[in-house]
Amino acid sequence: MKRKPKGLSERGERRALERQNAKLAQDQARLFALTEGGSAQRPISVESASVVETHALSVPCPRCGGAHELIEHAAITQDGQRLREARLRCRQCGTRRSLFFRLIERFN
Repeated sequence: MKRKPKGLSERGERRALERQNAKLAQDQARLFALTEGGSAQRPISVESASVVETHALSVPCPRCGGAHELIEHAAITQDGQRLREARLRCRQCGTRRSLFFRLIERFN
């Protein structure tokens, strides 16, 4: 006589859901790094440094969708390229990340 396998307990189901959510959040963060501005290799082009902070704060957290707060706005040099880095922290989940910008010169 074969026994029917038991389903997961309530705690087991909760833990499986937590693992699934953690994996999804990790995948979303990895996808964020591949988008424009997510890494120094793919900076967002802007015409002025004054729009960096406004643009950075308008981007929602890829992990939870919450709002960011600006920790620092710094001028950096990466691979011989001058960039602006907006260091952010999510107000909801606390995750830290950076957005990268390249200033483009506009000729009149």
